[in-house]
Amino acid sequence: MLKENIIKELDEFKIENRFRAIKTNDKSLYNFSSNDYLSLAHDKDLLQKFYQNYSFDNYKLSSSSSRLIDGSYLTVMRLEKKVEEIYGKPCLVFNSGFDANSSIIETFFDKKSLIITDRLNHASIYEGCINSKAKILRYKHLDVSALEKLLNKYSEDYDDILVVTETVYSMDGDCAEIKKICDLKDKYNFNLMVDEAHSYGVYGYGIAYNEKLVDKIDFLVIPLGKAGASVGAYVICDEIYKNYLINKSKKFIYSTALPPVNNLWNLFVLENMINFKVKIEKFQELVAFSLSTLKKLNLKTKSTSHIISIIIGDNLNTINLSNNLKEHGYLAYAIKEPTVPKDTARLRISLTADMKKKDIETFFKTLKAEMKKIGVI
Repeated sequence: MLKENIIKELDEFKIENRFRAIKTNDKSLYNFSSNDYLSLAHDKDLLQKFYQNYSFDNYKLSSSSSRLIDGSYLTVMRLEKKVEEIYGKPCLVFNSGFDANSSIIETFFDKKSLIITDRLNHASIYEGCINSKAKILRYKHLDVSALEKLLNKYSEDYDDILVVTETVYSMDGDCAEIKKICDLKDKYNFNLMVDEAHSYGVYGYGIAYNEKLVDKIDFLVIPLGKAGASVGAYVICDEIYKNYLINKSKKFIYSTALPPVNNLWNLFVLENMINFKVKIEKFQELVAFSLSTLKKLNLKTKSTSHIISIIIGDNLNTINLSNNLKEHGYLAYAIKEPTVPKDTARLRISLTADMKKKDIETFFKTLKAEMKKIGVI
């Protein structure tokens, strides 16, 4: 019975053009889908510097156990200490951004709590919300006034309230007004959690750091799988919260820790972040050029960042557009529900630091021509 029901559901996905399959990374295509925003993962000079700086005979490829057993090697302790030096608050390293986000919410909040979350927050955040069994309220995407209305209405009814936002949103490329949200803490009693998955690296140590807001954020989560060119995540919080996570978070307690060599790379990238200043500035110029080019071509997007979303709407049209771009040598993936809301299927275009302006301009012109061919503009 189980298998028949699964087959039926998968067939429905195919009929609705929602079926997903894992595909090999085609390196022959010009990649407009990578999250390696600063191109660090493919920076041969940086990798060579990393290899020259360390003798890998001393660094294991597996931690072989959890942090609480025998997996807390010197590298991760050094990494957490360095993060604390930079951000001014303790750090706990998790295996992924997903684990970090969901763990914070399900560990600290319960059915007596209220969680107010941006409607378009990541699935890891909603996973934590559901697992916590807390009351969940969603506010209109990026609408700080809508958030304040909910705080005003419910702040007296709950002792523990959590507000959750991201900085840069990965499916629209738009940005939250973190300072305005932080300012609300002066009026209302709530905890604030901020996810910097798509801003760390692109904006140096992140938007919260740059705007001097780290002290106002109770849980700052910095996943490392995008511009950080690695795996894992930093949870930056007060010492008492760190200790509680160590003692109560199941995903921390019962997971094999990251390999020491990965934490060594994370430390190396963090220590070299200050040296990426010119690269970051040039990348921001590239982003500004790209958004300006889109405007000149009358291609609409909500993006204000390095992630550019071109909403098509229909699943099949979006898939066809993505396939047509492959014929021209470009990789730009179609994003469909449930990743995005129904009837908002889109191309998600990611800019990376190693791109050239002329290549971006040619891509956007090709994109516009293909959109005309399938009748979506």
